[in-house]
Amino acid sequence: MLPSFDLFGFSLPTYSVCVAIGILMALLLALFRNKSPRFQTSNTDIFYTIIFCVIGALIGAKVLHITGVIIRDGHTSDFWTVQNWSNVLKGVGIFYGGLIGGLLAALFYIKKFKLNFSEVTDILIPSVLVAHTFGRIGCFFAGCCYGIKENWGIAFFHSQIAPNDIPLIPIQLFEAGFNVILLIAILSLRPENKRPGILLPLYLLCYSVARFILEFWRGDIGRGIFILSTSQWISLVIFPVAVLLFFSKINQEHKTLFLQKP
Repeated sequence: MLPSFDLFGFSLPTYSVCVAIGILMALLLALFRNKSPRFQTSNTDIFYTIIFCVIGALIGAKVLHITGVIIRDGHTSDFWTVQNWSNVLKGVGIFYGGLIGGLLAALFYIKKFKLNFSEVTDILIPSVLVAHTFGRIGCFFAGCCYGIKENWGIAFFHSQIAPNDIPLIPIQLFEAGFNVILLIAILSLRPENKRPGILLPLYLLCYSVARFILEFWRGDIGRGIFILSTSQWISLVIFPVAVLLFFSKINQEHKTLFLQKP
């Protein structure tokens, strides 16, 4: 675990550095992918869409985090104290909140400036995977979002978040690994070339399943209600929506091919 490190006399939080690197790499990948002659969106619009995504993600992650804390602990006597809220606001946030907030912010920009939604999402989904991968690596270094106890796990020392001196499953790295595998598959197979707009529902479908499964090995407490975690409940909502979007894209392509027949 490396929650912070020194650089030129300054102590930098490793998580924030990883997130910053992830956003930069995501931007570079999006601009590189946008060089394809198939895409007609300007680099300027891609840049500003990502900026909107980042702002929306930061707000969404924090809002969902605070909402979850209020639902979980709002009934306790010391919840509304200044000290407790100071600790609550220090929390980074929940990824699903960031994902939803980022998508809504991107949708706002796309609608505002009349961009091609399918094209923009095809460009940006790999970038989402890159940013999320670096974010989870940052989680591992910070000791947050840790896994359950397991003999073959990795023990943290001097952590202010995870239990110390106890081997824990590095579930953060497992999720980062899933993102990398899905990213490689998308960049190799390029399904968007045959089915424009398919990457968003494909990503939501794959990630909702993976996240639902990975949640069973999360060890941080107080993360859900009614047996399942908050992220598992959200996965259960996103999965059918993703399935509907996925098949609607396929049906849309079939209709287009039918109309093009002489």
